[in-house]
Amino acid sequence: MNFAQPFDASYYHDYRNTDPGLYQRPVSEEQHVLHLIGPAVSHGLREAQHLGYEHALREAVAIGYLMGRGHDYHTAWKTVESWWHAPGTHLPTPY
Repeated sequence: MNFAQPFDASYYHDYRNTDPGLYQRPVSEEQHVLHLIGPAVSHGLREAQHLGYEHALREAVAIGYLMGRGHDYHTAWKTVESWWHAPGTHLPTPY
């Protein structure tokens, strides 16, 4: 793209007068689940860089399991991290 060209407003669609329901698609169960476990997957990918894939997968799956049992991501993360640390020690800062 040549940024020296003048701005052409006709290239962009004006969404202000568009029916808002037109772009709202129902979310499938698969999309919903994948969205919910996204933080656990991201955590696992970051952990794998530091602690290896086996440990990272165990943590990510355990976090996802606890989330499936009704815990929010942060509570599930804290619970799983506590399994790897001696009682009374500080947990690492979440990513």
